[in-house]
Amino acid sequence: MSFTPTKYELKLTVDFNENTFIGNVKIHVEVTDPVKEFDLKMSKDLEIERIAFWQAEFITRGNPQMDGKVIFDIEKKDDSIHVPLYDEITSESIKEEGYIEVDYKGKVGEKGANKGLFLINSSDYETNLENGNAIHLFPILEDVAAPLTLSVITPYRAGVETTLKAGEHASIPEKELISNNFNSGDEKVKISELYFQINAPTPLILD
Repeated sequence: MSFTPTKYELKLTVDFNENTFIGNVKIHVEVTDPVKEFDLKMSKDLEIERIAFWQAEFITRGNPQMDGKVIFDIEKKDDSIHVPLYDEITSESIKEEGYIEVDYKGKVGEKGANKGLFLINSSDYETNLENGNAIHLFPILEDVAAPLTLSVITPYRAGVETTLKAGEHASIPEKELISNNFNSGDEKVKISELYFQINAPTPLILD
C-alpha cells in the first residue's frame, strides 16, 4: 500500500540571473494500511537536496507535535525515487498530521522546451505541467486532485499569473524578495492542471 495525497504545498524561489529555481514541496498524506516505503515521480534533471517525512500523533496546546526524520537511503532510477521509511507509518501515527517534504533545485528550460518551467522569451517563464510534465518541476506521488497552495518567491517588481483563484503577497524584507502566494480554496486541483507564468522584474525608472 502507499500514501494518498490530501494536500499539496508548492514553493519555488526563482533566480532570473541564473535561470534556476529552488523548490520545496510538502505532500500531505493519509493511509489505510501501514506504509514502509514509497516512490516519488521526479525528473532526473532535478537535483534532490533533502527528503524527510513528518508526522504527528498528538496535539499539545492546539498544535500538532511534529516528529520529522530526514531519509538518506533513497534510490534514484530514471524519473523515479524509491524512499524507504525508518518507521512504519500507520493511520494512527499520522492521526493529526503527516507529510513528505522534498527540497530540490533545477534549471529553467530554454525557450521552446515546453515542459516544466521554461523561458517564453528572453526573461519570462511559463509552465506546462500537463501530460506527465509535472515531474519536471515538482516531485509527485500520484497526480490526484487535492487542495493546493502555491508560493513563488521573486524579486520585487516581478509578477506571477496563475489559474488559482485566490492570492496574496508578502514581503521578505531581509532578502529584498516577495512571496506571491496562491491557493485553490475548497477546490481540489491536480498538479498537472496548474498553470502559472512568472514575469521578470520591470526596470525601476527614476525621474
